[in-house]
Amino acid sequence: MQQGIGQHYQGLKYSPPLPPAELVADPAPQSEPRYFRLRQHRLAYQEYGKPAGKPIVYFHDSGSSRLEAAFFDEACRLHGYRLIAVDRPGIGESDYYDIGSPRDFCDDVLALTEHLGLQRFGVMSLGAGGIFGLHLAHDYPQKVSFKLCLAGVPGSVFNESETSSYAATCWNELTPMLIKLMVRIKHRFFPDDPGQFVERLQHFLSYTDRKVLGDPEVYGTLALDQQEALRNGYKGVAQDLAVCFRKLDFRLSDVHVPTVIWQGEADRLSQRSDCEYMAARLPDVRYHLVPNKGHFFFIHRMDRVFEGLRDLLPRQTLGKAA
Repeated sequence: MQQGIGQHYQGLKYSPPLPPAELVADPAPQSEPRYFRLRQHRLAYQEYGKPAGKPIVYFHDSGSSRLEAAFFDEACRLHGYRLIAVDRPGIGESDYYDIGSPRDFCDDVLALTEHLGLQRFGVMSLGAGGIFGLHLAHDYPQKVSFKLCLAGVPGSVFNESETSSYAATCWNELTPMLIKLMVRIKHRFFPDDPGQFVERLQHFLSYTDRKVLGDPEVYGTLALDQQEALRNGYKGVAQDLAVCFRKLDFRLSDVHVPTVIWQGEADRLSQRSDCEYMAARLPDVRYHLVPNKGHFFFIHRMDRVFEGLRDLLPRQTLGKAA
């Protein structure tokens, strides 16, 4: 496993119980969150990797927070990337505000990149966070140098038909509201602690992923990330999940930013067919299936992932801060 993940957690103390106790990593120093004032709200973001490196905006998975990016800190430093992870509305230390689609949040992220003086930047995502990466790449190809997608996106968001029926349109509008309602009911009457969440997660994972979660540092990082995601309660998580499952309002064939997709062959959280669907329709894409690895393949493979970016993209397109 990569070293240094735990160094981003000073001051974040996980509240017990966290079974099994022997798997909890001790907190270690963490970089500080930063804030960007946006209208009446603030967005929280945290930087990882090399401060003067090539910038990458990171979109965390649904149900996660900016702290998820700690998994990539060492690899980013070694390969010269500056990773900027942003909490979405109502998650972590970002204020809650209503967003109706991924595009709403992407416009706010673009404002943040302008505030940071970034002329061009890469986009990186894990799981459902890829929905936001796709929107940003589609809407701002002049800003996005590349899109790196880890573990695919929910396949239910794909809508390749030119027209959709009235019933399908209505269902697309109702689905986010139903998801919000179900999440709020579930967590209102059946609350969990982050440790229990990680424990239950393991029942859905492949053997190779359960083995990865046996590492105390990985286990502790996931629990702390889950705790941070729910810092402000479940309203933000419910909205985020609903937005992540809203159908795209554009074709994948219209996304011309170079895209790289990586997925573990034994991934049970992201469907292999969804990644293959994306790879077959994006104009400029490379798809890598990692043999005998699961959803958390990146714990041991980020060096290869970043090396692949260097081979794929000309040096001048990787982006620099202004």
